[in-house]
Amino acid sequence: MSRRAVPVPPLWLAHALRAQRGPVPWNAVVRGALAAGPLVAVALLAGQASAGVVAAIAAMLAGINDRPGSRRAAVGRLGVPAVAGAAGMVAGTYAGQYGGAAGLTALAAGLGLAAGCVSAIGPVASAAGTQLLVGCAVGAGMPLPEPGWLRGVLFLGGAGWLLVLRLVPPTPGAFAGDHRFDGERSAIAGVYDAVADLLGACGGPEATARRAALTAALDHAQDALAGPRLRRCAGTAPERRL
Repeated sequence: MSRRAVPVPPLWLAHALRAQRGPVPWNAVVRGALAAGPLVAVALLAGQASAGVVAAIAAMLAGINDRPGSRRAAVGRLGVPAVAGAAGMVAGTYAGQYGGAAGLTALAAGLGLAAGCVSAIGPVASAAGTQLLVGCAVGAGMPLPEPGWLRGVLFLGGAGWLLVLRLVPPTPGAFAGDHRFDGERSAIAGVYDAVADLLGACGGPEATARRAALTAALDHAQDALAGPRLRRCAGTAPERRL
């Protein structure tokens, strides 16, 4: 009897399902754990569950944009999409209540066109366009007792909570208290460390793993340097060195 051949998935599918080796952003993991849960807990204790849901949704959406980089870059990365999401929440709420099906359809189409146009500007604008549409859909489709303007305020409050978690705690490994480029510097230093590890592992059994680690470090550094400030022409010596 011949054994039946085990089907082998294509390379693109196997790569997508394979666990990628790389540094785990534990700071972002902790912020994600502390983002939505405490907001919902406080709202339940205060008897305002619906308000906590809106704030928690905003915190989770802000967590998607919590990328490596300095504190100053994080303000734009988290703040701009949060403002767009709050605006979409307000617009979607009032359109769903007073605009009817035709008005809501027209609003969604207009916001979709605007979001698609601004997304070409850069990653922050793309995130803002996405949160604009998500906020509109949530505001129009989620029945809540709060009026539209209050939902927008709660949305900003939830995203602001994650921004506080990003800005207030000290950054491990910051350079002499200079937090202007702390995330960018550590990310670039990680690339050099990964290059050294790969050179040391050449010809050995760890070479493949070290190569994957270098790729992850390069991706991490690219995310850190793709902020709204460093993407423009560098204006200072530290920026030019980075």
